[in-house]
Amino acid sequence: MFFEAILLDCIGRINENRSIAGIYHMITGKKSIQSVQDARIFQLETYYGICPSLSKSYYNSFIDQLMKSGYLISDSDGFCRLTEDGRSYLTKLSLRYPISYFNGLRYTGKDSLFQERFYLVFQLISNLQMNERSFIPIVDNPVVTDWIKKVFLKQIKQEVNPAVALHGELSQLLKQFPNLEAELFVNRLTGYRHYGMSLNQLAEKHGLELLDVYFYLTGITHRFLTLIQHDQASYPLLYLLTIGNYENKFITKTANETYHLLKHNLTPATIAQKRNLKLNTIYDHIVEIALYDDEFQIDLYVSRESRETIVDVIRTYKTYKLKTIKSNCPPSIDYFQIRLVIAKLNDYLLEDEIYV
Repeated sequence: MFFEAILLDCIGRINENRSIAGIYHMITGKKSIQSVQDARIFQLETYYGICPSLSKSYYNSFIDQLMKSGYLISDSDGFCRLTEDGRSYLTKLSLRYPISYFNGLRYTGKDSLFQERFYLVFQLISNLQMNERSFIPIVDNPVVTDWIKKVFLKQIKQEVNPAVALHGELSQLLKQFPNLEAELFVNRLTGYRHYGMSLNQLAEKHGLELLDVYFYLTGITHRFLTLIQHDQASYPLLYLLTIGNYENKFITKTANETYHLLKHNLTPATIAQKRNLKLNTIYDHIVEIALYDDEFQIDLYVSRESRETIVDVIRTYKTYKLKTIKSNCPPSIDYFQIRLVIAKLNDYLLEDEIYV
C-alpha cells in the first residue's frame, strides 16, 4: 500500500528520535511547533499535513500490522525503527509509489482548495462549452464559488476559447504522469452530463485500497502545483487557480503578532504580559519564528557558548531527543534554548555531516 511506503519512510528517517505519535501528528498536520520542527529536522516536510483526516485508531492498527509483518520493531516508550526486512520492503515500495510528489509543508490546505477550484472550473467550462448554464455544482463551498464568480470568470473573458485552452494545459500536464495517475485524475472530473467517480469507485476500478486513491490524488495535486509554479507561462489558466492561495509567513497567526512585538525590542516576558499569555507560549512563537524566518537571530536568547555546547551534544550522541540533549547539557541551558538551536541547526552544521 501507498501508506506503507509513507510510514516506513518516515520511521526510517526519524530512527527512534521521535515516537510514533509524533509521526502521526506530522502526517495529519498538527499546527504545533514540534510537528513542524520534526518535519524540518528529519527532512520530512513533504509529508507534513498530507492526510489531516487520518484517524488515530487506523494509524495505530497500521503500525501494529507493520510490526506483525516484521518490518518494524518498537520499544515500550513508543519508539520504532525499521528492520532489515523493513528497509528492503521500503525500497520496493519507493519504486512503486510516487512518494516524491508530495510537498506537504508547502501545500497543506492549499492542495484541497486548488482541487475544489479546478473541479468546479472544469465542470463550469465543460457546461458553458455546450451552452448549458443550468447544472448542479460539484463543489458546494462558498469560498470557492465566490472566487470563481469574482475572479476567475472575469479573467477568462480574455480567452477566445477557454475550453480549448484548459484542455491544452491539462493535456500538457498529464503527459508528465504515468497512465494510472493520469486516469485517476481524469476519472475524478465532472463535466457536461457526466459525473466524476467517487474515491470508492476509483478504488474498485483500479484495484486499489481507498487510502491509496486518496494519496495518489493528493500527490498528483502537489506535483501539479509544483509544475505550474515552476512554469507559469505554460499554464496561465491553471496558474490563475493558485492566485490568492498563498502561504502564511508562519503556521499560526498568533506567532505573527509576537513577531511584530519582538521587532519593537520587547522581551518575551513583556510580550507575555502584554498579550496575557504564558511565557512558554511566547517561547513557542519564537521557535516558530526561528523556523520560518531565515534572518531571525537567536543570539539574544542563546549565548555562543551555550549554542556550541548544544551542537556538540547533538554531534556526540547523534540524537535530536530533547530529553537526552538536556540531560547532557549544563543545568543553565533550558529546553527553549535547545529548541531554538535545533531550529537553526543547519546554520551551525556542515552539509556533509550525519547526525542520526
